[in-house]
Amino acid sequence: MPHPLPVLLVTSNGVGMGHLTRQLAVAASAPAELDPVLMSLSGALPTVASAVARGALPELADLRTEYCPSRRSGWLPRRGPAAALRRRYPPYQWEPYFRDRLRALVAETGARLVLFDGVVPYRGLREAREALPGTPFVWMRRGMWRAGVGADWLTHATVFDHVLEPGDVAAARDRGLTRERDDAQRIASISIASALRLHDRAQAREALGLDPDRPALLLTPGTGALEDVASPVRAALATVRREQPDWQVAVTSPALARHGLGDEADVVLLRDTYPLARSLAAFDAAVSAAGYNSVHELLGARVPTLLVPGLALGADDQLGRAAGAADLGAALVARPDDPTALEGGVTRLLRAATREDLAAACAALPAPTGAAEAAQALGALTAGAPAPAGLGDGEGLGPPRWRSALPDLRTPVSVDGARQRRDAPTLHLTQDLPDRLGDEPVEHLVAGSSPQYRRARARVARWVYRS
Repeated sequence: MPHPLPVLLVTSNGVGMGHLTRQLAVAASAPAELDPVLMSLSGALPTVASAVARGALPELADLRTEYCPSRRSGWLPRRGPAAALRRRYPPYQWEPYFRDRLRALVAETGARLVLFDGVVPYRGLREAREALPGTPFVWMRRGMWRAGVGADWLTHATVFDHVLEPGDVAAARDRGLTRERDDAQRIASISIASALRLHDRAQAREALGLDPDRPALLLTPGTGALEDVASPVRAALATVRREQPDWQVAVTSPALARHGLGDEADVVLLRDTYPLARSLAAFDAAVSAAGYNSVHELLGARVPTLLVPGLALGADDQLGRAAGAADLGAALVARPDDPTALEGGVTRLLRAATREDLAAACAALPAPTGAAEAAQALGALTAGAPAPAGLGDGEGLGPPRWRSALPDLRTPVSVDGARQRRDAPTLHLTQDLPDRLGDEPVEHLVAGSSPQYRRARARVARWVYRS
């Protein structure tokens, strides 16, 4: 049997885990002839790696991953003119760094294809595509962009050999610039649940530490990266405690969360519980943000849900997605800035008749088979794709010597095994991804890296670090 062909799945950082989870769904759905490798700018990648390591994601036990810091990484210079300019212009030297990271990883893994899931096709991504003319590049571009947003980003669609657009339960409410375009292969919606072995109710409650006999409400407010999500959740908690004090409440607290919830004694805190989609049968109802993954996972699991859409989440039209789900009778909706609507929505959600109606509407929704469809499309695109040029000794990677004549805005670092620089963090070039990304910069290497790759990556790091 021939060896499976490597394909590189790349995600932007985003404000949550949407891009990352969609790519994981594709990886878990990949046919045997493909060998997915994941490269992510998301600070939540350690959560995924930890889940794989402890056996919580057996479907992806063999998935190789590599973390790449985003252009807004906390490892940028901390003080002085360099820090001020980098804050003003985050892409400075990051774009060629990202380009070379992609080039090096494609060469190291022998990837026959690159699938990018993100809203913005970074300049570094486009330059990597130019440097790899024989390697197909595919854009996973979900719809439901906010009206008028993203015209500049769409001008780069022609850089890609193919565009995949995952379906959305609320497509009828799509008012974004992608809606009328004919450049994408439209596939069904994507939910990682379609690629997982799901828990039944008893298994799910045991896995999450919930009482097996009491009704359970899930509160999943998002990360709070761009707006206050704590206030709506506290309002929902107050309503539950007043209306149905026998209900138990679980609150998600992912690694990226900034909402600071979970200090209440009667709340079950689900800290970095991933993938929660496996255990949604535990819940009788949910109050959730209206991000792509949350909506398709919860409604796909027929969990009666009150959607509280984010109002300041970049390109994502959560208001439109929530309204579209409500149009179908599959969810309730309340704005986060309307306390009266929130209280009324939670009160309705706690009624058995309301939950029965919502679950019945969810049962009529199309199956979220998009991950398998995307994987099949990748298989077709890799057929006949040539192997990329080998890494060799990494010629052409890293900054050229003439860059030393320009202002040096790189982050000063010490290097493992060398003399430590005063007040400089240590740069770790390692295959071991820490459980949490902190102040120590990490140049993460894909598992099984060759010595040539390690040397090449040390050169690429010189774009953004000065030792």
